[in-house]
Amino acid sequence: MAIFSFLFSKHLDKSILVISIVVSVLLLGLEEDSKMTTVRVVSSFLLAPVEKMEKNFIDIARLQQENDKLREIVAALYYERGKLLQFESEKKRMRKLLNFRMDSYYRFLPCEVISMSSNRFYHSVTIDRGSGDGVVRGMPVSGYRGIAGRVTQVFPSSARVLLISNKSLPVSCRDGRSRVVGILKWDRGNLFTLDYVGSEEDVMVGDTLLTSGLGKVFPRGFQVGVVYQAKKVEGRISKNVRVVSMVDLGRLEELFVIMSGEKWDYREIMRELEELKSDAE
Repeated sequence: MAIFSFLFSKHLDKSILVISIVVSVLLLGLEEDSKMTTVRVVSSFLLAPVEKMEKNFIDIARLQQENDKLREIVAALYYERGKLLQFESEKKRMRKLLNFRMDSYYRFLPCEVISMSSNRFYHSVTIDRGSGDGVVRGMPVSGYRGIAGRVTQVFPSSARVLLISNKSLPVSCRDGRSRVVGILKWDRGNLFTLDYVGSEEDVMVGDTLLTSGLGKVFPRGFQVGVVYQAKKVEGRISKNVRVVSMVDLGRLEELFVIMSGEKWDYREIMRELEELKSDAE
């Protein structure tokens, strides 16, 4: 095998010529069917490197296309990042000029659901974080995509979360597009109604609802649901608005306890991200 490797690597053209002559001589003494079979075998053997090389070229071309697409995405993200930093700076400056309270950001404590309530009229889950982790009664809880509930009971290593799919836990929401405010109330499953919305209020299908922050039950600006029906009802002064939750409340596995807000400091956040990155490496 070492000899063949040496010949093919150093004298490829001569080696192929010799093999072709030998095969041609051998084929002359074979029957017609045997000749065809032998030709197929030899052809597949000789063309295998070419086919492999062709496949490698195709893979390289595909990787180059993917790299070009990724570079395009990275460039767009850097551009958007620059704009967001500019807007954040302008917003902070305007709030300061108007004597508004400065924005804050929240820390999220990840937790896992360890049990779910089987009571059809009282929907709650138990998480594996408690007072030992800094969890306090009343803290809001979110899923990956939006608000899920609120902590109602706290134990040393666990806590109970009352889900928003309870009529006893209405959520004040604001339409992210039109800024219309209403009260979200559970209907069934992941479906809700948005009450106290006038028939002439600007609420449309596809609008995203955010927590309004009114009543201080939930912090402002967290996603809650999406409007899938909004229509006027004859003889009523309110609009019939139906909403689907952003979180699948019947299949919760991981949640995040929203800890108290802190003053927004972009440099501090970036420093913590760099520390996490270095730890991962």
